[in-house]
Amino acid sequence: MEVTVRKYTDEALMRRACEMTFNGKSHQSLLSIYKSEHSPARTQLFWIEFVDVPLFVATHFIRHHVGVVPFELSRRDDRSNDVTFDVAIKSVNDQLTDLLDHILKGEKDIAQCLIAVIQNELESWTEKYDRMVPVKLGLCINAQSLIDMSKLRLCNMAHVLTIKAMREVKAEVAKVDESLAKMMVRKCVYRGGICGEPHPCKFNRTPAFRKEFAEYMSVFSNEQRPYNYEHPD
Repeated sequence: MEVTVRKYTDEALMRRACEMTFNGKSHQSLLSIYKSEHSPARTQLFWIEFVDVPLFVATHFIRHHVGVVPFELSRRDDRSNDVTFDVAIKSVNDQLTDLLDHILKGEKDIAQCLIAVIQNELESWTEKYDRMVPVKLGLCINAQSLIDMSKLRLCNMAHVLTIKAMREVKAEVAKVDESLAKMMVRKCVYRGGICGEPHPCKFNRTPAFRKEFAEYMSVFSNEQRPYNYEHPD
């Protein structure tokens, strides 16, 4: 799986958006806007590409529909030589009918050849139709949506491959917008240790959580932190 991220807008556009809401000049930074999650954060647009991402992982990312437009390999039967599952089943059924006909006629050599053809076809189904089949996925997405997506897709309750993909997205985002990457954290970190999952993984009770939470909180000022916040040792 390969992940790439490109950014198409900048801080100047964010500030201009701010200036549309009041009379004067904006001095906001990207980090400030991302921390507050005010609407100008949505001016920051990114193009994310996944290549050879498992189909089910792509599906997880497509479920995020607010502030993001997905473009996924469709695997249509009339495009790029892709064949739908029902067409493949009909093809095998037809071959089985031919196989039975040749067996009844005593044509063993032809029957053996057909059996080999059918076996090869069935073996190829794992690659063509399995949930792990690799696809391409492009996301046109804004900064706020990336923050929201990270809450769920960095969570330990996500699939391990989905977490891996989200971590790669975060790493690539850091190359083009370091401030945004700092705000892309799992939900329990975002919520200050609260987990809303029906069956919690209990990561919020581990030293690793305390470390991640401390890194997240370090971005905020003393005035922004809760009154009883204590920095981990």
